[in-house]
Amino acid sequence: MNTDTEMKADLIVYGKIYTADKERSMAEALAVADGRIIYVGDRAGAAVYRGDSTQIIEHDKGLVIPGMTEGHAHISSTTELVYGAHLSNLESIDQYVDAIKEYIKAHPDEEVISGSGYENGVFGELGPTADILDAIEPDKAMIFISEDHHSFWANTKAMKLAGVDETTPEVANGVIVRYPGTSKPTGWFKEMAGNLFDSVFPVMTPENFATAIEYYQDLALSQGVTTAFEPMLDRKRNYDERFQGYALLNRENKLKITFRVAYTFEPVDDEDEVLGLLDKYHEEFKYSPKIQVNTLKIFADGVVEGHTALLRADYADAPGDTGEPMLSQDRMNGIVKRALDKGYDIHAHAIGDAAIDEVLNAYEYGQTDETRDYRDAITHLQVMVPEHVDRMKELGVVAVTNPYWHFRNSIYYDTLESPFLGEDRASREYYMRSITDAGIVTSCASDFPVTVPPRTMDALHIMVNRKQPGHPEMEEMGTGETISVDDGLQVLTYGGAYQNRLEDSKGSLEIGKDADFVLLDTDVLTIPKEEIYKTQVTATYIGGKMVWSAS
Repeated sequence: MNTDTEMKADLIVYGKIYTADKERSMAEALAVADGRIIYVGDRAGAAVYRGDSTQIIEHDKGLVIPGMTEGHAHISSTTELVYGAHLSNLESIDQYVDAIKEYIKAHPDEEVISGSGYENGVFGELGPTADILDAIEPDKAMIFISEDHHSFWANTKAMKLAGVDETTPEVANGVIVRYPGTSKPTGWFKEMAGNLFDSVFPVMTPENFATAIEYYQDLALSQGVTTAFEPMLDRKRNYDERFQGYALLNRENKLKITFRVAYTFEPVDDEDEVLGLLDKYHEEFKYSPKIQVNTLKIFADGVVEGHTALLRADYADAPGDTGEPMLSQDRMNGIVKRALDKGYDIHAHAIGDAAIDEVLNAYEYGQTDETRDYRDAITHLQVMVPEHVDRMKELGVVAVTNPYWHFRNSIYYDTLESPFLGEDRASREYYMRSITDAGIVTSCASDFPVTVPPRTMDALHIMVNRKQPGHPEMEEMGTGETISVDDGLQVLTYGGAYQNRLEDSKGSLEIGKDADFVLLDTDVLTIPKEEIYKTQVTATYIGGKMVWSAS
């Protein structure tokens, strides 16, 4: 407790306060001066910090929690929502067609129609085909990115502009889906095959990206997110324009959220070039508290729905097919060690159990400095086995989980996951309690714009229930993998701060830390767990200043 009783607070918050400290303490009052917390404790103890100009917040209904962290979101890719057709949360081909028609009607001068959010599971075995889009408007090029961002849906005009036809050869680490018995592309392109359309997608400027980042920031603040991590990714490799967008907002003091960004290494990239660019952006933002670049993002595999996730055992619907690695073990070992030796952290995409094996092997290979506090991360972690938990704990790996996806539904689970993985393997996917019980630091990620909107209270609800919000009748995904509400709050707060090496200033409400906190309209610690998703963020504060309010 602070003993400087002469210091007066700029702000005192009274209410039920979940601090997220190591003891998971509860408090009645929080005092703030100059953007930092100077007191946390009982109500009576806060009185000494009250001055004539102290602002008082009486939050007598609900809960006060630390600012939350987004552990993996493609923030600059919000251009897909700001400048393209929204297909997210639609459930049929007809709905996709209607949404695209409405977009074209509202944007008649656009020659290339783009957007994102379609679900592969909505389509049949052939997946999304060009003829569906051709029937809408054959004279406009159309190219859409899937909800999982691992496949692309193009019409005939877009394929013509990209020079894609029957003679186009296969793409390394990618799939051109073709009509059975022919070499004719259907219009569905997986993984690196999407690079074929780099020249077709609309060009985005730094100003476009700045607008998109601000759009995301407003959305995230409404969900109580005060820190966010972006593993920057784009098939067009327009990273410089994206970083310029961040720099523009930073110069204008418009960044409210604390952003941490990773440069992404893809299989087609040159290691020397990528590490050089990582150094460049690290140095550019090195002294900026609001945006820094300290991490290398790598891919170990793709996704289950594209048969590109790397599995130990065959896909249930395709004997002999286990997927293919994005990087050989030797190549991954090399890039990981080089980045670690330079002082960077690694953030790896791994869906399948064999991909997780490969990443853990690389981390073990690269973590050679016994004095260093390694914080390498794995995100998604869909198909795990118990030995992964032990190895992650031993190597100090941060689990960047996606609770937004940890439930069964008809479009995704019944149509893709269960048929492709087999029910036994699918029913055990997405560990959560196994990870947290092992003491592995765990954070929460939406993979936005895969998840739209990224409601933090939905994530908490699913962590606790393993069921889709509003559907208590559903069967729980992964029996035994639910976690407690306070465990979930730790994942949303402290875990994300630790992931980003910010736990000394963020992630919990303790004396000396930044006064980043959130007001919730209900006490999620005491309400029925089936109702957690109904909770709303009513206000978000950064440095003791309100940066978003529901009112």
